[in-house]
Amino acid sequence: MKAFQIVPSVAEYAEFSDFAKDMALGPKDLILTNEYIYNPTIEALGLGCQTLFQEKYGAGEPTDVMVNQILGELRSMQYDRIIAVGGGTIIDIAKVLAVAESGDRVDGLYDKMASLHKVHPLIIVPTTCGTGSEVTNISIINRTTKGVKQGIVSPSMFADQAALIPGMLSSLPYGVYATSSIDAMIHAVESYLSPNACPLSELFSEQALALILPCWKAAADSGEKDGWKKYKAEFLRASNFAGIAFGHAGCAAVHALSYPLGGVHHVAHGESNQVMFAPVMKKYIEKQPVGKINRFEALLSRLLGCDEKSSISELYALMDRVLERKPMRAYGVTEDELPKYADSVVETQQRLLGNNYVPLTRDEILAIYESAF
Repeated sequence: MKAFQIVPSVAEYAEFSDFAKDMALGPKDLILTNEYIYNPTIEALGLGCQTLFQEKYGAGEPTDVMVNQILGELRSMQYDRIIAVGGGTIIDIAKVLAVAESGDRVDGLYDKMASLHKVHPLIIVPTTCGTGSEVTNISIINRTTKGVKQGIVSPSMFADQAALIPGMLSSLPYGVYATSSIDAMIHAVESYLSPNACPLSELFSEQALALILPCWKAAADSGEKDGWKKYKAEFLRASNFAGIAFGHAGCAAVHALSYPLGGVHHVAHGESNQVMFAPVMKKYIEKQPVGKINRFEALLSRLLGCDEKSSISELYALMDRVLERKPMRAYGVTEDELPKYADSVVETQQRLLGNNYVPLTRDEILAIYESAF
């Protein structure tokens, strides 16, 4: 069994200014972020850091085209540390930049994953409550030439430090909160059910759920769109805990099956995961209703205050209060695409499928897609 470890040190700060002072940020540092984050929060501090704004190179989740453009831009810049301040896109790009030599391109990094080494120290400040990527060693890139999302994985891609600053979530739009917190919840569930889980990773999965589910319910019960912001520190910690859990035990079929939806139809990562979550879970229960899934039902029963038999259905209902699940066809998916998606998942996502609660055949994956359609 793989030894459990937490590689980056993790610290909490009240404000970004406290973090900047503690890290002695200055002219030799490169801040990778978005202008809408930098301008109201960081600019007035006058740190003198070099900056690079991701949106200049494209919108949405990271693609090989976007990252290659950024790599080209950086060839004319001299810097030491990379300070990544943002959500999943920023963090995934920063991990690539941390291991990229001058002249590297994305396809080449996939080809030499086994020999990647850290070129620049990396510090990550997450500004959403879902990715957990600040404590993992994987970057997910949409390889547009291949029509699939794939991970670059290397021990060298771990951050040197993760900094949790709840105040950075204050201006987060509701939609980003909803999709990112759903992503964190699914990280916790998939890592909990993974055959690669261990007692320590399960603690982090359980604690993530213990933070997310009551806070979801309280925020929804408040009737206020921004009611969740009262719990932003809890959601940020939960995302981090879930990241630690899936960094050890892995994500599984929900993520694997969501990637074509995100890669081809550009559905937000957390939202595409939500589309696949209930259909995958129902297939798991159909195939193996007795086993660790029963421990999961007992955990949900305690957290949601319901009986064990109905606990997973209660979870689906709570998720819909955060963000209503839509069928795949609502995003423009056509029925004739489903077999192609199933083939693509089997061909390209074995790394994730190996973490499934139960094995899934190609025909079972297709059946899941058909039930989600």
